[in-house]
Amino acid sequence: MADQDWKSLANAEYQKVVASVTVLSTASLVLPLFFIRDLAGLGDGKPLLPYLTCAVYASWVLLGAAIFFGVLFQYVSAKWLKNAHGGTTVHSARALERLLDWLFWLSAISFLAGLGFLLWFAATLQAK
Repeated sequence: MADQDWKSLANAEYQKVVASVTVLSTASLVLPLFFIRDLAGLGDGKPLLPYLTCAVYASWVLLGAAIFFGVLFQYVSAKWLKNAHGGTTVHSARALERLLDWLFWLSAISFLAGLGFLLWFAATLQAK
């Protein structure tokens, strides 16, 4: 069982990272709206739709994917913990670990790519 202790601790650290990515992705979803209001000098009541570019939509899709993969990571992580502590699961510990690795990286890469598109949008935003 000592072998599982360090794995459980490592899993807890991964959960913290994924939780941070999920929170940052969620917060980043509203950033384009603030960018448009502040950087383009739009007042309240003016429509934002003409300012939304493909970069915003790509950012939203990727940030949404990061949130989805993060939530899925948390679910699979709970299944892995159940398996590691003697519970029964449909999948083996090895399959769960492999899935956790994939979900971790998919969440992280989706977040970074979404952030990249968000920065691209902010850099190319022009007043109309």
